[in-house]
Formats: sequence, structure tokens, C-alpha cells
Amino acid sequence: MINLYIDFDGVLVDTINETYKMIADLGISLSDTERVNKFYRELDWNTVLSNTKEINDAFENIRLLEESGLYKPCILTTVHSCNEMRAKVSFIRSKNKSINIICVPKGIEKCDMVDPRNSILIDDYGGNLKTWIESEGIGIKFSQEQSGKYITINSLNELLKSKRVLSLIAEQIKNENSLKLVNRMKTYC
Repeated sequence: MINLYIDFDGVLVDTINETYKMIADLGISLSDTERVNKFYRELDWNTVLSNTKEINDAFENIRLLEESGLYKPCILTTVHSCNEMRAKVSFIRSKNKSINIICVPKGIEKCDMVDPRNSILIDDYGGNLKTWIESEGIGIKFSQEQSGKYITINSLNELLKSKRVLSLIAEQIKNENSLKLVNRMKTYC
């Protein structure tokens, strides 16, 4: 199986747009890093998560990814506080009891928390993808708009159903065991 690390905010749940609206309503500039970080540390994450939409049946797609035998999914999410971590873990567990969850403290790179080599990171933030790829990982941008810089998807089901995505992943796999899985992937869709 290929390790598949999935970001939470902006990939599974639309917390980015929701919290950006809240930040704007408070008159905080996104460029004011100190105030933005304070906002996220003090945010009532349970309320935000209960009022925020899941993106494109994300948790059902994670279940399908798990069942495929092609990927070993894990949620890799940045957190600003212990309250955010508790709320996210509780929310995720209400949707999926078995998936591994790794919370990354704000200020630490995701590629420093896990070994990215020959592993996939799906993230909406290009900065995380850049460092992941520099560390020999495979970066996939989660976005509604295609990126010329990264493999881009807007639903997790593309990892099972899109020959284009599977072919692009195959081009980046660097070890023999993973190549065997990629050949299996090609027959999957």
C-alpha cells in the first residue's frame, strides 16, 4: 500500500473558507500572522466543525480508499492548540473510527512529522506541497482549479477513478513495491 496523507482543513472539511469569513468579520488582516494565529488558538473548534460542510463526501471516499487496498490513508492536520486537536480528533472519530490521525503543531513542517519519501500528501496549501516534494514525497493539490505546478484533484475519489491522476502518481513512484501497486491501480479504474 502507498502511504496517503490527507490534510483536514480545506480538503475534508471547508474550515478554511468558514474561518476566513470569521477573520474578515473581525477586521483581522490575513497578513497579520500574530492576530490570525491568536484567532485560531482561541477559536471554538467544536462549534466551527459542527457548522462547516464536509467536502465532496470526503469521509465516504476515505472509506473507499481504505477498502481499495491501494492506499493506507492517514489524516495529517496542522493544529494551533490542544482544543483544536481534541475537536478535530472527536469530529474525525465520529466519521471514521479506524483512520490514523497525526496532529502537526503550527510551525512544524508536515514532512518533518512523517517520512514523505514515496508517500502522497493531499493538501490545499502549496507551501506544504513544496516542502513535501523537496523531501522526495508526492504532492497533490486539492483545489477546484487546475495547477500547472502540481497534480490537482477536487475530490478524493479521483485517486481511484481518474486514470490521469493514477498515471501522474505512477510517474513519481520511486520504489519497486510501490510500482507493483501502481500497476494494480491502472487496472482498478
